Amino acid sequence: MHIILKFFLIFFLVFSQFSEVFGDTPQTDDSPQGFEFNTNRRSVRIPAVISNNLVVIPIRINDSPPLNFILDTGINTTILIEPIIAQIFDLPIEETVYVLGLGEEGIIEAGMARDLTFSLRGITGHNMNLIVIPEGVLSFSEFFGFPVHGIIGNDLFAEFPVRINYRTNTVRIYRKPNYPIRRNSQIIPLKLDNNKPYVWVNVEGDEKTDSLRLLIDMGATNPVFLNHSYKYLTDERISSFLGQGISGELRGEMGRLQNLSIGEFVLEKPLVAYPGYDFLSSEIFSIEWEGIIGAGILSRFHVILDYPSQKLILRKNRNFGKKFQSNLSGLDIIAKGIGFNEFIVNHVRENSVAYEAGILPGDQILSINRTAVSKMKIDDILAEFSRSPGITIHMVISRDDKILNKTIRLREDI
Repeated sequence: MHIILKFFLIFFLVFSQFSEVFGDTPQTDDSPQGFEFNTNRRSVRIPAVISNNLVVIPIRINDSPPLNFILDTGINTTILIEPIIAQIFDLPIEETVYVLGLGEEGIIEAGMARDLTFSLRGITGHNMNLIVIPEGVLSFSEFFGFPVHGIIGNDLFAEFPVRINYRTNTVRIYRKPNYPIRRNSQIIPLKLDNNKPYVWVNVEGDEKTDSLRLLIDMGATNPVFLNHSYKYLTDERISSFLGQGISGELRGEMGRLQNLSIGEFVLEKPLVAYPGYDFLSSEIFSIEWEGIIGAGILSRFHVILDYPSQKLILRKNRNFGKKFQSNLSGLDIIAKGIGFNEFIVNHVRENSVAYEAGILPGDQILSINRTAVSKMKIDDILAEFSRSPGITIHMVISRDDKILNKTIRLREDI
């Protein structure tokens, strides 16, 4: 599958750390807080939707119907990105927190609701906190092509071992760390720092090998993100749009490592993104970081994240040996409209085949290879754009009430 070079989840690394500094005060109620099983079973199985390697699961907040939340190891406090949900279900926003986001604006003001109940299949969270992001700051739904309401991370992972099966689109949560470990699995030490999981990996570049402490981040779609100071690992890089931050676009460079080793697993020629110099920094804050292992790596394994025992357990799945493929078209697409069936070009990478064909941001795609896109989902379109280098794609697009025909030949530029 085409790996979208979006960075829209990564900014939550920042504000989940700084929300405590700016107002996310500790729980003062003496009543229990956190998730617990409400069934006698050893584990519960939760169906998931997996898109662009990101895992989305259903969660109820108080009396709401199931809402779609991204499962993300990069955040602490659960986040609601659609504030209309808080209004409809009368969630009590009783205080203000300040959120450090990426982009020109930096810090934004958000709300905090407390003492909520979160419900998953077989599991209930009591006295939970919820950060509510203001209207119009960011929408995930247009990237997924279906409604996505928020993000959940450490609130869930801190309590139980969690198994993610990227092949069967399921998440299994274990009551205790007595889960089965299949043959050919590897147990890798997991270090928790500020409630976030880190592992040591070896990365081999064009001229040098480094051992790095990287964050395991299920909310990052790309395989690897490294601090710009490690650019020497890749001689050839291209300028890239990395996605949308909380208050502006994020840009950097893309390259390709020779290999990355985690435990005894060796992944050959993974893509690596180097965010710009101002990534994770503002006028008043600067965060030291080495890098991130994203879902582009994790999706090649059966994964168990066991925070209580500080273990990461990996076993190859059928995606392990697939080549790491960049954005062959150079297009980033978002879904608009009531049914998310209007597909708009969000960004065009410079010097890509789409750029050379004269496709522009704002163009609406009407058909691909004579198939009307109104009959397609965004994942179907991304699959067309990531088939193989050399494949020809014919598109009909709409621009300023004009109908244009465009043809591109998919190309690997990295």
